[in-house]
Amino acid sequence: MKPGRLAAGYATGAAVVGFVLAGVGALATVLGGLGLLGVTVGSVRGRATLVTVGSLGQFGAVVTGGVTGAGAPQLVGAGAAVVVAWTVGRTATELRATLDETAATHRLETTHAAGTTAIALAAAGIAVAPTVVSVEATPVGVGLLLVGSICLTAALALAPDESM
Repeated sequence: MKPGRLAAGYATGAAVVGFVLAGVGALATVLGGLGLLGVTVGSVRGRATLVTVGSLGQFGAVVTGGVTGAGAPQLVGAGAAVVVAWTVGRTATELRATLDETAATHRLETTHAAGTTAIALAAAGIAVAPTVVSVEATPVGVGLLLVGSICLTAALALAPDESM
C-alpha cells in the first residue's frame, strides 16, 4: 500500500461524517459537499492546499448549520469530524510528498488517525457535557468557544503548504 492511502481514506470518511452532520440547510449542504470534495481529492492526490480549502468549506458548513438552527451536539460532532479530516488529510499529503512508494506507513497512519479521533472525541465530549448535565451556558464559555473558532479558522487559513 502506498504511503498516505490509508490516511486519505480515513480523512474522506471523517469528511463524510462532517458533511452529514453539518448539512442541515441548502447553503450548509453546498459548502459541506464542496468541502468534502476538496478533502477527498486533496488527500488522495497529495494536494495539501486542497485539503485545507476543503476543510475550510466544511467548517463554513458547520458555521452555517449553527446559524440555521442545528443543535449543539450535532455541530460539535461535525466540527470534530472536520478537524479529524483536516489533520489526517494533511498527514496523507505529507506522507506522499516525503516518503517513497515502498515505505510501510500503515501503522503510523492508523496510530495517527486513532489518536486524532480520540482527542477530537474527548474535546467534543467536554464541549457537549454542559448540555447533557443541564448546565446553563455562561458568557465565559460562549467567549471561549468564539475564541476557539477564530483560532481554528486562523490555523486552517495560515497552515503552510509545503507539498504543493
